[in-house]
Amino acid sequence: MTAALRYEWTRIRTIRSTWWLTVMAVVVGVGISTLFSWAMHHEFSRFGTDREDLNGLGAAVLTQLAATGQIPSVVSFILAMLGIFAWGHEYRHGMIRASLTALSSRTSFWIAKYVVVGLWVAVSSLAVTLLSGLVAVVFLSDYVTIFDSDAWSVIGRQVVFAVLLAWLAMAFTSLTRSQAFALVTIFLWPLLIENLILVFFLLVPGLRDHTDILRFRPFSAGNKLLDVLSEPTSTFGDPLSPLGGGIVFGGLTAVLMLASFLLFRSRDA
Repeated sequence: MTAALRYEWTRIRTIRSTWWLTVMAVVVGVGISTLFSWAMHHEFSRFGTDREDLNGLGAAVLTQLAATGQIPSVVSFILAMLGIFAWGHEYRHGMIRASLTALSSRTSFWIAKYVVVGLWVAVSSLAVTLLSGLVAVVFLSDYVTIFDSDAWSVIGRQVVFAVLLAWLAMAFTSLTRSQAFALVTIFLWPLLIENLILVFFLLVPGLRDHTDILRFRPFSAGNKLLDVLSEPTSTFGDPLSPLGGGIVFGGLTAVLMLASFLLFRSRDA
């Protein structure tokens, strides 16, 4: 296992795409938080503020507005591409045979990939969130406390969501063995397919009375993991609670990871 972890650590830190995507996550994440914090500071300094203006403001800045429950976590999707490339590069460039030759245990190899990528994504997501918080302190410290107890809860949930999304992307890539298909799907499904499902339910008369089940759409549920504005009445109520959203999204991730593991152990390289 130690050899597999060392092998995967060397791989992830010596690939240029790892550093490009990590830097992109930092630049995009902190950039969005900076623009939003500056805009809110400008608004408050001109027109004043009240309690409703501050509701969820700190969490929104920390998560690049993902805490509103309406916008996907941009940073998490950028970092998820690291998971896609973790398997995608192996199959695209034919390196999987060399990797399996160097490491005799497929189980150790599979586990090492998820552990190393998960740690890299977790640290990167945490760094972006903390830097975004520091930016918010500069612009908004006169109006709201950024790093309060609720903020640390949101920061933890942001890291969990980023890791789950990266692992989901890894598992899907491992199953399909197609880097290009995984890259398209990871963005197309939450941004288009799930919205088309919503439209379909609203347009078909027989389905309009059953739109409540749409809260279990995987990525919509995942968004609820970060949501601080909704007021859920129960774990799996409508809307889902952060815990409920995490269970739904994490459940899909676990299923795909299990399928990835079983197929990786049994099929040819």
